[in-house]
Amino acid sequence: MSTSPTGYKNKIQLKKDQSKKNMIWNRGKTIGRGGFGLVSIANVQHQNGDQFPPIIAVKTAKVSASDSLIEEKKLLDLFKECHCILHCFGDDVTTEEGEELYNIELEYASGGCLADRKGLQDNIVRQHTKSILIALSHVHKLGYVHCDVKPHNVLLVADSLHSRNKVVGEIAKLADFGSAKNIKDDQDNKEFRGTVQYAAPESIIHQEYQPESDIWSLGCTVLHMITGKSPWKVEKGAKAEDVLYKIGCSHELPDIPSKASKDAKDFLKKCLIKNPKARWTADMLLSHPFLASIGDSHQQHCGRQKHRFAKLFRGFSPMHHLHHVRVSEGSQDGSPEKTTETSQKSIRSLVNHIGQSFLQHGYINASFTAWFAKCHDILRLYTSWWYELATLLPMGVIN
Repeated sequence: MSTSPTGYKNKIQLKKDQSKKNMIWNRGKTIGRGGFGLVSIANVQHQNGDQFPPIIAVKTAKVSASDSLIEEKKLLDLFKECHCILHCFGDDVTTEEGEELYNIELEYASGGCLADRKGLQDNIVRQHTKSILIALSHVHKLGYVHCDVKPHNVLLVADSLHSRNKVVGEIAKLADFGSAKNIKDDQDNKEFRGTVQYAAPESIIHQEYQPESDIWSLGCTVLHMITGKSPWKVEKGAKAEDVLYKIGCSHELPDIPSKASKDAKDFLKKCLIKNPKARWTADMLLSHPFLASIGDSHQQHCGRQKHRFAKLFRGFSPMHHLHHVRVSEGSQDGSPEKTTETSQKSIRSLVNHIGQSFLQHGYINASFTAWFAKCHDILRLYTSWWYELATLLPMGVIN
């Protein structure tokens, strides 16, 4: 597939929510290829009020061969509430170099994938394992099976909010739902999905895919994180049928390394069981001692940010200042028709306090626009009054 030149501009309309702003991006270099097409880096051109990240990944296929990518976009929309699944910003059809292309715009994983990491430390393995399990639990509860869980499909997204004391500066996110299926799909339509080295025995023999199949693949992925190697030893020159028999029909199991911790070994034994009904579920594994000391990274971020903002606003009452704002009761659209000098002074005081606090603690530069954009998403997690402030700003209350 030919690629468009670097710098090609494309205006994207996010179709799912017409209230969202358009995204304008420049296609960059190609960073991956697959049966679906290719993946490129893209730089986002921000406009006033944009909430998009500066860099995204664009997954592209020819329109004539985009069925799989369209289905993946639908699933990503379905799973969007889970922070451990790669986020999709939207989709579009473009014409580049005379060819119609279907694109989906994705969160950019600057850390690459787990397949690039070799022999990770135990605490990092546990953190990434928990993130994958949170994703699988969400997918399974919605009635789907991923069908291709492997290190290559677990992407590492930079954790811009991680604390200095935290070893893991990345969040593992489950990606590539091109092979996913609904659990209730017709079982008579059997076809192999996934990657042989990480596939469950029942998937090899009977092409069966249930949540238990993802758990086997998870176990193989955890093994890779620990050893940096494929879960199965394949002799040089081995025939494909011998490998399939070994995984699907023999009594052999992937080797669990002796260097693994006691809890890690027990965790793997709960995943790598030939009988799929005997494997632990994602929710059961989330309670396993191997993950006991690992918190949900998303909740940890929110907790750390609340602590930071409590420090920023210490000795200052935002609500006190907002109470001075007068909104006319006779306004049809709820916008303030008149604001008193006291109201404007109170809001300015609030804004100045936030800005000065952020400057003092080194979170931002001196640009009002920069700090407003940077703190918007975090502030809304902390207190409801930010919504009131965000509404007043564009109405001209603050000059």
